[in-house]
Amino acid sequence: MKRLENKVAVITGASGGLGKQTAIRFAQEGARLAICARTESKLMATKEICEEAGAEVLAMTADVSQYDQLKAFVEKITERFGAIDVLVNNAATISAPHPFIEHTLADLEEGLHSGLYGTWHMMQLCYPYMKEKGGSIINFGSIGGVAGMEGFAAYAAEKEAIRGLSRVAAREWGAMNIRVNCVCPNVITDRFEEGIESSPKEVRDYLMASMSQNAMHRPGRAYEDATPAILFLACDDSRWVTGQTLHVEGGNWISA
Repeated sequence: MKRLENKVAVITGASGGLGKQTAIRFAQEGARLAICARTESKLMATKEICEEAGAEVLAMTADVSQYDQLKAFVEKITERFGAIDVLVNNAATISAPHPFIEHTLADLEEGLHSGLYGTWHMMQLCYPYMKEKGGSIINFGSIGGVAGMEGFAAYAAEKEAIRGLSRVAAREWGAMNIRVNCVCPNVITDRFEEGIESSPKEVRDYLMASMSQNAMHRPGRAYEDATPAILFLACDDSRWVTGQTLHVEGGNWISA
């Protein structure tokens, strides 16, 4: 039996990157999918791939920083499927690295609205449809916040706030059999590749080398290396795991 057979899985930011690859993996595992993103053409390309894998897919354009759009998205999901079993809060924006002293409130607010507020709202909106039979919520942290990477003040603040929120919700919602966990991934995605293609060779070489600075001494790939871990947290195999942060980055961050 496929591990997500007949489960309704919601994935934000599914037009590309890890969100797209997670949607494809979930489709192959039997999930019924509800996906959203801001770019309709790319979102529909993801929808088509998932349908070819046999999934029933609801795709709707939505900006996670806009509460009304998220509310309409969740209403469509429950109208179509009548349930929500898995929520993957993947969507977020990240600005180019620059020193904290040069960060503005606009930088912070962009991260908070797309990442933290979007995650917060989706959790609250989906809760009524999970509280009766349980479910799994997967949020995204980042090594940028855990390790305090230079140049990523706003992004780190947003991601660490998401990890804190996830731990609180895990405690409060555990009695309803709702599991809440975080993933901190570091893998190459299509968006990463698009970004480095337009960069000077020395920048490309540096970025690719940095992706191999881990215990495995190689870059990770979104579909092959990250989506199996996300699938584990989504399916019943992780039924006794909640309130945790799972680092999926080849041992870039190793700690007791």
